[in-house]
Formats: sequence, C-alpha cells, structure tokens
Amino acid sequence: MLDAVITAGGRLSPDAAARFGTDVKALVRINGKPMIATVVEALRGMRNVGRLVVVGPPAARQAVNVDRWIDEFPTGEENLIAAINAASTERMILSASDLPFVTPASYEDLVEKTGDDVDACYPVYNRDEFLRAYPQGRKHFAKLADGEWTGASAFVLNRSPLIKDDSLIRRAFGTRKSLFALASLLGPNLLFKFLFKTLTIPDVERRAGSLLNAKVRAVYGADPALAMDCDDPIDLEYAHAEEVKVG
Repeated sequence: MLDAVITAGGRLSPDAAARFGTDVKALVRINGKPMIATVVEALRGMRNVGRLVVVGPPAARQAVNVDRWIDEFPTGEENLIAAINAASTERMILSASDLPFVTPASYEDLVEKTGDDVDACYPVYNRDEFLRAYPQGRKHFAKLADGEWTGASAFVLNRSPLIKDDSLIRRAFGTRKSLFALASLLGPNLLFKFLFKTLTIPDVERRAGSLLNAKVRAVYGADPALAMDCDDPIDLEYAHAEEVKVG
C-alpha cells in the first residue's frame, strides 16, 4: 500500500472566479463535479492506495472525504513540502488537484510504469502524443534536442531523497514555469546544452538523479489525462468543451 497526497492551493483571478463560480481552482466543476473530487475518486479507486491526504484551502474541505486534511500554507512550495511530509509511507503518489479527466487506471498505470527500483518518476509526453489525446489542450511545449515535450502533474515518489533537504524542492518549484530557469537550476552544463539545443530527457534524468542522490526516471506512455491540468481559464474553458464533446 502507498499513500496518495494532493496539493490544492491554486487560485483564480477575480474575473475567472466570476466566470467559474469560485476562486479556488480545485472547486471548479468539470463533468458535474469539482476537479478535486475527480482526483480523489480516481485515487480512492486504486487497488493499492491506503491513506489519502490533501493540502488545500478550508473552503474545499467539504468537497471531498479524505483521511487527512491540512490547511494550505502561504506559498505553493510550502504546500508541496507539507504534502510530501504528510505521507506515512515511503512510497507515495503526489498529484495536483486540477486534473478533470483522470481515472483509477490513470494512476495505476503510472505506478506500474514507474518500477520498484525508481525513487522518483516524471511522466513526459511528446507534442504529438499529447495533442492526439487533447487537441488544443496545450499551446506550449519544452523544445529539447530529442523532441517537444510536456509533463504530467502526478508523480510516484519515495519520500527519503526529498525530505533530506527541502531547499531543492523550493528552488524547483520557483523555476517550474520557465525552462531556462529550470535548466539553470540543473547546473551550468545542462544550461549550456539547453542554450545550444542539445539538451535531452536522459540528460535531465541523470542530473536530477545526481542532485537527489536517487534514481530518477522519465516515464513514457502514461495516460495523458495526468498532464491535462487546468492552470488558467483557457485550460478550464477547454476542459468544459471536452466535457460537452464527451457527453
């Protein structure tokens, strides 16, 4: 058994909140339910998940039934660190709360693809693979030497390498929106490769593993629903359009 932890601290702008009826992103309703409820139900439906923990705003607490609720902290990196520390098992699933199309199979397949010998996995998808599943679901992809990529908002992790020193988590969280900043965090050699367009996914795997003193693996072929997160109103509008199309 392994714990699953969810971060749910994202907010919408006042204009978006007026459009979607809430400023708490996790509470936006897609497919007739708050997105956080979809994520919780998917994780509850897994065969090998024990405790379910959420770090999020008190306003979202009544939307789901979980084993432990932790009221959110002032920053996203604090929420992430609290979520990792809240797991009672060494192995955990870490997931965002804004994934409206995930199912139990999405997470189960990710666990199977990760492998028992891996300390941290990061699901990645090339441009064509993701857009086949969700046309127009994303406009920006990371351009590396081995393709154009996007990543998921769900991971399988071992706690020990991450809780030794949370400074790396804080720095990585702060650079997550900029590929240039992330490449800088990974060190001058990878930044050089990025600038000269020779950086590859295996390069990032090796460097991340070195920084964590752990085995880090990019996972290919996982369910693209794990990457169809709703970061902004455009994503939410797209999710609503997909909901209508499926219905």
